Amino acid sequence: MELDKDRCIKMNDGKKIPALGFGTYCSDVLKSKCEEDIKVAIEVGFRHIDGAFVYGTEEEVGRAVHEKIADGTVKREDIFYTGKVKFLCR
Repeated sequence: MELDKDRCIKMNDGKKIPALGFGTYCSDVLKSKCEEDIKVAIEVGFRHIDGAFVYGTEEEVGRAVHEKIADGTVKREDIFYTGKVKFLCR
């Protein structure tokens, strides 16, 4: 399977974010593999990483992205991170 790198969403600043993002939710059982999975996702072409505070994987995402930038796999400006904010209406 090849990633469709042409399907993007144009942002207001003109940049394009890939429509397909790599989700970073991991159960407690699989959390030990999360960082490695994100590194592999970046290696195979994902540039949009999707997360949320409630997933509890921010550290794993940060370490994986940092390593892939440091080893030259990707540039920081090519990575997009999207998250979710819990809205409480009371």
